[in-house]
Amino acid sequence: MSVSRHNKAVHDLGELTTRCIRCGFCLEACPTFVETGSELESPRGRIYLVRSALDGKLRWEDARPHLDRCLGCRACETACPSGVAYGAILEMARDRLGTTIPKRALLDATAQPWRLRLSQRYPGRRMPGFVSRLVSGAAPEVDLPRPEPIPNYPPLESLPEVRGEVYLLEGCAMRVLYPGVHLALRRLLRRVGLVVRPSPGQGCCGSIYAHNGEMETARRLARELASRMPGDLPVVVDSAGCGSWMKEGAFAARAFDASELLLREGLADVLAKGPGLDAVLTYHDACHLAHGQGIRSAPRELLAAIPRLRTVELPEADVCCGSAGVYNVVQPGLARAFLERKWANVEATGASIVALGNPGCHAWIGQAAREHGGRIRVRHTLEVLEGSLSGPEFGK
Repeated sequence: MSVSRHNKAVHDLGELTTRCIRCGFCLEACPTFVETGSELESPRGRIYLVRSALDGKLRWEDARPHLDRCLGCRACETACPSGVAYGAILEMARDRLGTTIPKRALLDATAQPWRLRLSQRYPGRRMPGFVSRLVSGAAPEVDLPRPEPIPNYPPLESLPEVRGEVYLLEGCAMRVLYPGVHLALRRLLRRVGLVVRPSPGQGCCGSIYAHNGEMETARRLARELASRMPGDLPVVVDSAGCGSWMKEGAFAARAFDASELLLREGLADVLAKGPGLDAVLTYHDACHLAHGQGIRSAPRELLAAIPRLRTVELPEADVCCGSAGVYNVVQPGLARAFLERKWANVEATGASIVALGNPGCHAWIGQAAREHGGRIRVRHTLEVLEGSLSGPEFGK
């Protein structure tokens, strides 16, 4: 279960660490432990380090490398029988450590759309080597993401009466890199009788700062965003990382992942009456959707409603791909290992499409698709859903 970062009851980092009984259920769920075999790269190992630092038995700086190598995927929370709020422990411990100047600059660049757009002017595909070495000390593995073209959808027809409004989180990376996802979501909402109420002046929700331990900044940004979306209308989110943070803070009672809200509002019936999609698809669980929000079935139920679409389960579907916010920049070697493992599993399915629900996963797995010949298309779940209704323009 998610633990609110705004709940005073969980603000005692020491008390949170005592909930770990060191049973070991988290070990095989942890990608960094599986990859390295090191106890210090496991959730219980990192909790032990945090506890030791709190007790003065270890310098906080000695814990930093191991905390930095954590993906923050929260798979350990799913596996834990004791309900340890590892995500909260990690964020609070990182907050104690503070963020290095290069990493803070990276967070600021990612969270501000105008800076993301500026990065598109760099002539190369791969992140500049000097930037990667400044942040991680290693050569870059990640490509600079490029915006995807907006699909040329046909006009919407035979629509139901408008029966309600929602807010839409425009976000940072999603707004710049994947505007077609927002367009697909707006069309799907309209198909079930909902429209998006304008909320001009939106900024970052704060999630990327929260996940990296910049809690004061994260809370401030969440409050500022909430002021742009007054009232009690639902806030629909198509980015898993953003949705996870928003559900644990200022938007706790109002935030919905697009898949759960669309399923609730009857989109499956609409999809079942559509032309469908003749393809084989596999689905990757974004960490902050599956582990952070506990949403696994909603996207799958919607995809299963598409006529003619054949779905095949992805091995290790809920294992992190290595994107993890800015992880593939600050930990390029490990991130590459996780990506190659993920891509091998994708290829093993024989699918022609891999669907997912987060822009970081989209960009990182999309890079793997390009590197391996581009045979498999990487699409946000919402693009697949709308594409199944809008016909042959999908995927072009």
